[in-house]
Parts: sequence; C-alpha cells; structure tokens
Amino acid sequence: MYHTWMRYFTPSPVHHKLGLACLGVGLQHGLLPTVGPRTLDHHVAVVISAGGGWFRGPDGRRTTVTAPALIWLTPGVRHHYGPDPDTGWDECFVDFTGPAIATYTELGYIEPTRPVVPSPTRRAPAPPSAASPARPGAATPSSKSRPAPPSTNSSSPCAAPAPTSPPTATPSSRPWPAMPSAPCPSPNTPPGTA
Repeated sequence: MYHTWMRYFTPSPVHHKLGLACLGVGLQHGLLPTVGPRTLDHHVAVVISAGGGWFRGPDGRRTTVTAPALIWLTPGVRHHYGPDPDTGWDECFVDFTGPAIATYTELGYIEPTRPVVPSPTRRAPAPPSAASPARPGAATPSSKSRPAPPSTNSSSPCAAPAPTSPPTATPSSRPWPAMPSAPCPSPNTPPGTA
C-alpha cells in the first residue's frame, strides 16, 4: 500500500518567460510501484527521504539508491527506477522546464551524467584527525577563512541566519556544487550598489 499526493500544472507563456516553470509536484510514500522504463520531455528532481531502492539509466546498469538521495531525470534519457518492494521509500518530486535549466546545468547544479546523487551527509569525507595527516592540498582549519556572522539588525534583509553549508569536501568528492555567496548589503546601501 502507498499514499500519494500530486499536482500537475500547465504554465502560461508568462510563466515560461521566468526561465524556469514548474510542471508538477508530489509526495509519495510506502510500497510505490516501479516507474518506467520511460523517457520524458522535461526535467524531474526526485528526492528520496527514507528507504531505498534502485535506478537504471540508458546503459542498463542498476544503481542502488539509499535515502537520503536525489534522482535527476533529464529529457530524452530513458530511465527506470523503483523502491525496494519489501520496504518502499518516501519521495517528493518536482517536474520543471525552461531555458534557465541550461545555466543551472552549466553551474553544476544539475548533472545529466550523474542521475543518482547521494546526500552530502553520506558522502562527506571524515575530517583529518590529529593522528592522521591532511591530504595534500586539502583545506585546514587555519587556511580556510570563515564568513562573518549574519547581521543582527532586524531591518536588514540578511538578519535571518544563513543556512549552514554541507561538510567540506574536496572538489572531486563534493556531491553538490559550491554555492556562490554575496555579502549582505548594509541597510543604508542604495539598491543596485552593493
């Protein structure tokens, strides 16, 4: 047995002008049915928050999926996936389209060649201990600067604490691309000059 909630949309031409349009969203949990094999004409991000299962891409290779994980489904790419038939999984998804996807892909946020992305909490390397030397070229606490804490001025748009970033990983093992950061403008800074 499984439970599901889904909503699908038909964005207007005005929505498409935004560069990224949502086509659908949903939540499902339990002993979900297998999806595919199929090919879509748009992108889907499937977030597996509990449980496990499998994914098979166009090469036919079966990849184990263990929560938390992200499955990227890209247009024109055949895929087939499903939860473990005995335990199921919990998932949420968003279907989307638009020209802004090319930029997100170029920035490394969407990786068409890496359809299954494990959680950064499962992939992050253990920090070097005093007994083990740091890897060559790895950042050490003394060589890495920390960002200034967010402003506490309640009139500032940056007064809320910034979200914490995932554990530090080397570029080759980083599961998510690094987010660029910009300084918070002062409340007295004129718009467009920060």
